[in-house]
Amino acid sequence: MSQAAHERWRERPLYEVECCAVRLEVPDRENRRVRKVLLDDVSFKALPGDMIALMGPSGAGKTTLLMALNGYLAPTSGQVRVNGDDLYSVYDSLRGVIGYVPQDDIVHSELTVIEAVTYSAKFRLPADTTTAELDRRVHATLEELGLDSVKHLQIGKPEKKVLSGGQRKRVNIAMELVADPVILFLDEPTSGLAADDTTALIRLLAGLTKRTGKTVIMTIHQPAKDEFEMFNLALIMGHGGVPLFFGPTSPDAYRFFGRAVGRDVTNPRDLFECLTFREKAIQEELGAHGTAASAQVAKREAAVRWRADFFRADNATYRAMFGGPRTVGEVSVAGGARPPLPRVSGQFRLLVSRYLAVKRRDVGGTAIMLLQAPIIAGLLALVFRNPAKRVVCGSGSELDHSSALFFLVIAAIWFGTSNAAREIVSERAVYLRERMVRLGLFSYVGSKLLVLAALCVLQCAVLLGIVWPALGLRGGAEAFLTELSLLTAASVNGVALGLLISTVVTSPEAATSLTPIVLIPQVVLGGTISPMSAASSAQVALMNLMPSRWGFQGLVTVERSAMPQCARELVTAATAGTAALKGALGFPAIDPWLPHAVLWSMSGFMLGAALVLLKRRDPI
Repeated sequence: MSQAAHERWRERPLYEVECCAVRLEVPDRENRRVRKVLLDDVSFKALPGDMIALMGPSGAGKTTLLMALNGYLAPTSGQVRVNGDDLYSVYDSLRGVIGYVPQDDIVHSELTVIEAVTYSAKFRLPADTTTAELDRRVHATLEELGLDSVKHLQIGKPEKKVLSGGQRKRVNIAMELVADPVILFLDEPTSGLAADDTTALIRLLAGLTKRTGKTVIMTIHQPAKDEFEMFNLALIMGHGGVPLFFGPTSPDAYRFFGRAVGRDVTNPRDLFECLTFREKAIQEELGAHGTAASAQVAKREAAVRWRADFFRADNATYRAMFGGPRTVGEVSVAGGARPPLPRVSGQFRLLVSRYLAVKRRDVGGTAIMLLQAPIIAGLLALVFRNPAKRVVCGSGSELDHSSALFFLVIAAIWFGTSNAAREIVSERAVYLRERMVRLGLFSYVGSKLLVLAALCVLQCAVLLGIVWPALGLRGGAEAFLTELSLLTAASVNGVALGLLISTVVTSPEAATSLTPIVLIPQVVLGGTISPMSAASSAQVALMNLMPSRWGFQGLVTVERSAMPQCARELVTAATAGTAALKGALGFPAIDPWLPHAVLWSMSGFMLGAALVLLKRRDPI
């Protein structure tokens, strides 16, 4: 970092990033007792204004190193340091400093470009940022990234394109840059982009580093010559996470690799040919060809030899990159004001607002969700309009609607579970990124719960509003509202179950597949197919764990309390502590409020479990 550059950036925060002998080992997938090395003694220092190309073949640990640098993966040994401090010790104070753009999208496809960037700005900028300043930053960022002309377009999904691939990538970057991070990590931001888009993006980032003193580290796969030389430095990794080279892109990288294999190197493609050339030579030297094992041995040996060649005392590039201000472990010379931390207050309101906007824009998905209730209600009304069974109460009998009531409860639980099961896992990349910038777990899960619970109230009201008059259910407005409250409690219970599923699984497809599996026990053990009067003690214990069983008993009690003869028997049974409901259901006598209490308690337990699982998966 030159003195002139330091003076130009004097009013800005400046940060150095360094790896100090970082090593990362994990259990091997094929043999859990064996430790696999992902990063092997990686050391380097990045100064303010550096833009570093992190390159290497597949299996070289590029993304792993990037994740260790930004706080997602703690190394097994060694340190990642920022301005001389251990990253993992001071990370809370750096949450507004570090920007990270993963390979996966960190955008909600239902939002427009300007909405996505504005929400990101509101979430990541300090709470005292004025509306005028926030709008200025958003529009300046969009203009800088060439997104001003598409700012009112919906982002869309890759399979249903609205924006081009390059524009989508720039939206992801805009969501980070709007908060003006001092350190920026990007994982393959040019993958899938056209040549012109790639060049424009790299030129933009190079300009940012020169103007602002940002430290930018980016994984990139075999860039063109002009693009490669826009980076001032390259860190090239070899098989097994072995560092092979760290230094200027041109001419140092070309000279180092060319000299080692005795050929002219003039572009990045030649660098990778040098790696392959040496691996083949080592295979011949070992006298083994064509097997996967021999190829792995050759790659590993080649990486070790490249490292030995670079870290030699007579290598001028090595001396320059590991001496002076770039000496790893030396006291940091960077400084400047530390940016304020992102907001914490107001997160819940902001997350609810964004989630409502996403649901509103997802017209197809929301329409299917809302149509479930009238369709299911119509089917129940058609099938159970004239029930064959009757309930005997005293000297008379009444129509038995217990089967219809049971399926009302199952439908309510289905609404909640199906609505929520994909909600967290489908935006895992967004969640992880925002968690790194102080996303509150209670605010995040609470925003999902509130919006989904409101939808469940609407669905249950439509469901019961159609079925109630169609079947001639009894009790008037009081009974209707009581049954609606029970269905709502059961549906919110389903939401809690769906959110728990969404934290357990690793893909939206797995969540979809798991949803019917967790709902089948609700049907089997809910109290209709296998009544409690015919169940063993073990079966009864399992039935008591089913939300459907409590919701069903609550509904049946309300319905039969509206039948004069049955109501008297219910009072007598409750006083005597005997079986409260006829019709071979065998439910024990309970207080009317108990089903509500049990359902809400179960919801709280499952939400707590979801929060614990999310907390345990925190990147840091």
